[in-house]
Amino acid sequence: MTSTTVKTVVLMLGFIFAGLFFKACESNPASSTDSEHAPAIGFQLFLGDDILVEYFQREYTFDPDGNFPEFVHQGEALLLTSENVANNVLSDISIRWIDSDRIIFDLAEYGEESGGTAGGPGDYYLRFDYLLPDGSRENQPVDEQPLEFVYDRNQSTWTFDIELVQSGASEVRINLFHIDHDDLRPLPMPVIVEI
Repeated sequence: MTSTTVKTVVLMLGFIFAGLFFKACESNPASSTDSEHAPAIGFQLFLGDDILVEYFQREYTFDPDGNFPEFVHQGEALLLTSENVANNVLSDISIRWIDSDRIIFDLAEYGEESGGTAGGPGDYYLRFDYLLPDGSRENQPVDEQPLEFVYDRNQSTWTFDIELVQSGASEVRINLFHIDHDDLRPLPMPVIVEI
């Protein structure tokens, strides 16, 4: 192959890869300014006025402000026990969304008008996945799930309770659901329950 032919092939491959790159970026709904998808890439779970868990850049931080050390298992899991959860129900946990600039923002609750944020009224709500704690990402059988998220999107989209069911471990995923698909599907969060 001559050097001219090699240069031509390299140039053509460069155009092909550049075209594929720009096409991939274009198909990402969150990359468009007129997108109807939430720009959420993370979230914070609040217990009262303090952050219990933060998810950002594909990592969980448990008790980032040091207010809930009793809820952290070796820095790697959320620990829920009969001692730190009254009557085995952790009530009124609220969620706030984080964008790529680490700015906290709100979305309209299910059924509310959007108020200028992306998406229309009633578009966003939560969905919870319970996965086996072995990293397989397989659904955990219902009778093995140690906890249950008690959530009614018609009552409050961004507030829920966690009910302790039995001792055990799980990996749970809190998804931001948009109409009929996930806008944010984070890595699963390890949870240990001791009753």
